[in-house]
Amino acid sequence: PPPRHVAECTREEEPLNETKEGIIPMMMAHDAKRAHNPSAVMNRVVFDSIEPNPSRQAPQEAAAGQPVPYYELESADDATLIFESRFESGNLRRAIQIFSYEYDLILRPDINTRGHTQWFYFSVKNMKRGRRYKFNIINMMKPDSVYNQGLRPLVYSEKEAEKGTGWHRTGTDIAYYPNSLKRKSGTYFTLTFTVTFQHEDDLCYLAHCYPFTFTDLNLHLTRLEADPARASTFRRRTLCQTLAGNNCEILTITSSSSDLEEMKARRGILLTARVHPGESQSSWMMKGVIDFLTGPSLDAKILRDNFVFKVIPMLNPDGVINGNYRCSLSGQDLNRQWLSPSRSLHPTIFFTKMLLKRLTQEREVAMYCDLHGHSRKKNVFIYGCDNKARGSQHLRLRERIFPRLLWQNSECFSFTDCSFKVQRCKEATGRVVVRREFDILNSFTLECSFAGTNFGAKAGQHMKVEDLERMGAVLCSTLLDLWDPDQSAVEAIHKELLLLYPEDDKDLDSSGEDSSSDDDLPSKSGKGKGKGGKQRGKQEETLPGMVQRAIEARSISHAPASSKSVQSILDRKASRRLTSKEKEEAGRAGGKRGDPTVEVGRSSPAPGKSELAISYSRSLMSRITESINSLAPDMTN
Repeated sequence: PPPRHVAECTREEEPLNETKEGIIPMMMAHDAKRAHNPSAVMNRVVFDSIEPNPSRQAPQEAAAGQPVPYYELESADDATLIFESRFESGNLRRAIQIFSYEYDLILRPDINTRGHTQWFYFSVKNMKRGRRYKFNIINMMKPDSVYNQGLRPLVYSEKEAEKGTGWHRTGTDIAYYPNSLKRKSGTYFTLTFTVTFQHEDDLCYLAHCYPFTFTDLNLHLTRLEADPARASTFRRRTLCQTLAGNNCEILTITSSSSDLEEMKARRGILLTARVHPGESQSSWMMKGVIDFLTGPSLDAKILRDNFVFKVIPMLNPDGVINGNYRCSLSGQDLNRQWLSPSRSLHPTIFFTKMLLKRLTQEREVAMYCDLHGHSRKKNVFIYGCDNKARGSQHLRLRERIFPRLLWQNSECFSFTDCSFKVQRCKEATGRVVVRREFDILNSFTLECSFAGTNFGAKAGQHMKVEDLERMGAVLCSTLLDLWDPDQSAVEAIHKELLLLYPEDDKDLDSSGEDSSSDDDLPSKSGKGKGKGGKQRGKQEETLPGMVQRAIEARSISHAPASSKSVQSILDRKASRRLTSKEKEEAGRAGGKRGDPTVEVGRSSPAPGKSELAISYSRSLMSRITESINSLAPDMTN
């Protein structure tokens, strides 16, 4: 069963971590020192989520609904932490005690894969108040992470929850760096952080992002159904069953009407989330979407009167339940199966595609948007599909109008980080297949950072649950702007985009990189599709990117400007939907929206080769590597 985190998440602003100078070389030196002195290392397994404790003499009965603890305290003075992850969405395969207050942690790879280790969610108890505990997750696989840009882990303390404090940020001495543990395509990476617990003998949960379990979703939908006012705005059905037999829920949100012709005239919109289980912020954004659309506001009523919303809140329930980061139980990334999904292996994608096919036959589909999380960039942004409508000024760049409106309406959304280039490796993703097979111009992936923003009033702050839910609401309210009967503002934005991206501008196709949250690692040559290749550098030098940053910094208006030059646009003042107080706060936070002095979505450079040239004890490291590799199940697909 999942833990019941009854206290709300903190509403206080939580600043990003200020990375300590030289923290990565310091941590690597610490690892080298302990590797050269293996006799000082305890190297004691104190938790394993699959294998039983070999030292236990007789089987022990667990409390009702609870797993048998792996480790038993040897005495009243035993200060060993007791770990647990055998609950819904939990992920921690093994904990190894290195020193009295330092632990190496090994995450479980996605089921039926040997990789995709990023999501962690586990509990600890038997801690001592005020003591510093160091945790090293040693089998990370991404080459970089926003942990090096200020992201801090989350903690939930049951004793703090009694005082009204729920999930909040924690951790010092945070670093993400390559270690010496070898794998086929390189090395593993270590995420290290130190936590000081505030209470004696507390029960604390640590997580990569705010958990949102399959049970949380069902409880939320049940609460909505119990509210008569909201229940009348939607219908809940089962789209299909997953490989494990769990229901994939679908909501239809629209106003009731006895006029069949009026119902048929309504445009359709398909919204999906949580195809990647470890991107839990997408569920919180989707919660904001659902709460807004079923709510009592006038904007929500107008949307229900004019659109039929098909909402699939969780495309990968099996992965969420089992604590996967990216894949389903088949060991495959479901967001790479849209070209030809299998009814037996990828049922949620198969039936979502069939649903969309029927929907396009019944009515015009105005938009498809899939909600995701991003692990290597800050801000909220969109990936779309360039329509390449050469020779047609009316159609060119139309796919960028909605993201531009989102940038206008949200304090967290960055238009600079949006990309509309489609790489070959992304041709089987949802947004690309929907754009090409169903000819839906507004086909998007909405990406939200695990960390926070680097511009505006919230620069340098973590995103809270409140921010994520608000982003979902803004996504909905922006639809009203896009489909406003008075299209003058939309046409003004279109003219502005045409000026920013002239048809003969070669940078239009080469600028912007289509790299979603955790899709593909950089190629070894440094060329092509990865984040570490030359494409990224090219993006940073293109003229449209520079102009976009200048526009965000100067806050341009969206009045018609067909006869104006780009420079004259840059010199005009923005008609922002910000109050004077918000503008003042944005100024204090380090400049206007999208300040070009801030490097948007840019990762910290990888450590140089000289930093990696640290000698390790081969015997000890090889044993640890063998231990990690033995925990990764063989591929079955």
